[in-house]
Amino acid sequence: MTKYNNVVLFGASQGIGEALAYEYSAHRSNLVLLSRNEKAIEQISSKISSNGSICFCRKCDISLFEEVKSRIDFAIEKLGTIDLAIINSGIGGPNWMNKFSSSDFINMFNVNTFGIANVLEAIIPVMMKQGCGTIAGITSLADIRGYGGSASYSASKAAGSILLESARVELKKHNIRVITVRPGFVKTAMTDKNEFKMPFLMQPEEAAKRIRIGIEKGRSVVQFPWPIVMATRIIKFLPNWIYDWAMNKSRPVKK
Repeated sequence: MTKYNNVVLFGASQGIGEALAYEYSAHRSNLVLLSRNEKAIEQISSKISSNGSICFCRKCDISLFEEVKSRIDFAIEKLGTIDLAIINSGIGGPNWMNKFSSSDFINMFNVNTFGIANVLEAIIPVMMKQGCGTIAGITSLADIRGYGGSASYSASKAAGSILLESARVELKKHNIRVITVRPGFVKTAMTDKNEFKMPFLMQPEEAAKRIRIGIEKGRSVVQFPWPIVMATRIIKFLPNWIYDWAMNKSRPVKK
């Protein structure tokens, strides 16, 4: 298993990101925490630092490339190298077609997909210069098909997963590992907005532990829990008429 000394974490202010910050600090990694919520990451960073760990933080909007680039430069300045960059920033929420908003769709892609692209553009030259590094992008098991009420979220996560897969294939020869993290339902402020049942709902702390272990084991894809993983594999190959019927039963359109 690979131990990562210097970790940069995008989307560290709450939910899985906050849990990852505490998880990696507990295993003595040096951290740079990034998020649009400056107050939250300052509090998290202060708590981690008070326990004797090295932790810095900066406000960062992942949808803005220049801001992402400057925060990567900040991380290099503070840590010297970046062994692991975790791209956790993400937004979600219900998105029904009878009230579809293209602006909401674009906003979700700006964070969930173009945010990953911004980090890749900024971090790849750094890791090539280092001669090594690991990039872990957190997408979702919802990337497999177009789920009712989650069109924008599923589409943005699917695009993110494909982007990371392409990066993994190409960057391997440069000794840069790219890992796609596909969680199931994790209890966060984002999933609290969901209007449907969420089986095997997991606490952020358990998700963070599974993510860290999966990354350290060098898996190309870290996905969990297994009952949902297996269900998505079946759902992927369902005939459309069965899938459409099941979706309308499990997620009826909101009026």
